[in-house]
Amino acid sequence: MTRRMTSTFHRITASKDTPFFVFGDHASKNIPDEYNDLGLSGDDLTRHIAWDIGTETIVRELCAYFGCGGQLAGVSRLVIDLNRDLDMPGLIPVVSDGTLVPGNEKLSEDARQDRIDRFYNPYHEALGKSLEGLNDPLVLSVHSFTDKPDLGDYRLLDIGLLVKHDEDSAEQLREMFMRLGRSFTIGMNEPYSAYDLNHTIDAHVASRGLRHLAIEVRQDHIDTDEKARDIARVLAGRLEPLVNRSRIDIIRP
Repeated sequence: MTRRMTSTFHRITASKDTPFFVFGDHASKNIPDEYNDLGLSGDDLTRHIAWDIGTETIVRELCAYFGCGGQLAGVSRLVIDLNRDLDMPGLIPVVSDGTLVPGNEKLSEDARQDRIDRFYNPYHEALGKSLEGLNDPLVLSVHSFTDKPDLGDYRLLDIGLLVKHDEDSAEQLREMFMRLGRSFTIGMNEPYSAYDLNHTIDAHVASRGLRHLAIEVRQDHIDTDEKARDIARVLAGRLEPLVNRSRIDIIRP
C-alpha cells in the first residue's frame, strides 16, 4: 500500500511584492494513514464534509495571477477544523452533516492534543508569521459550500461574502460583481455568518487591522479544476481594484 504523505500545511511563495495574501483553511481532504480514514469510506471521504471542494485550485490560481503569497491546509477538516477556536464544538467533529465520524468518537485528551500540536498549531503559527511580514495587504480567505447539504435545503446563492470586521471591502467586491457582467447571486453572511464561523480571520487578520475578505463559492461552480480555474479568473478581475486600492464608487440604493 502506498503511504500518503501528510504536510501540516502548504506555503505558496510570493513571486512579486503584491499587497495580497490568499489562504484556504479547508483546502485539503487528506487524512493521514494512521487514522484509517476515520472509519469512513466511499463518498464520505471526498464530499463536502471532508473539505471545501475547489478551493485549493482557486487559491493557487489567484496566487499565480497576482504573484502573491498564500497558504493551504494540508489535512482534512474531519481530522481537525482549522477555522474553529480550540474550545469550539466541532473542532474535531464526531458528526458532520448527519454523518457519524467513528474515528473521532470518544477521543482521548492525549489524542486530541496530538492533533492540535501536529496540525492546528503549526498551521496557525505559519499563517501569523506570513501576515506579520506583509505591508498593509488585502487578505482573502477562500471557502466553498455544497448546493445541497444532506440535512438542509437547496442553496441558490452563487457566492457568499462573510462579513464582520471589514464591510467596506465586502461592499466593494459586491460592487465589482455588479459591474462586470456574468451575473452571480451574491449574499452577505450567507450561507454562513462571519459572526458564527470566522476564527482564522478573527485571530490573525482582523486582530492586525488588515483589510480582508472571506468568500464562499458554491461547489458546483468549482467541482472540476477547469471550472475552478474559470471562477478564479472571474474573481481575479473583480479583486484587482481592491488589491491595487483603485477608487471604486459604490452605488447604494
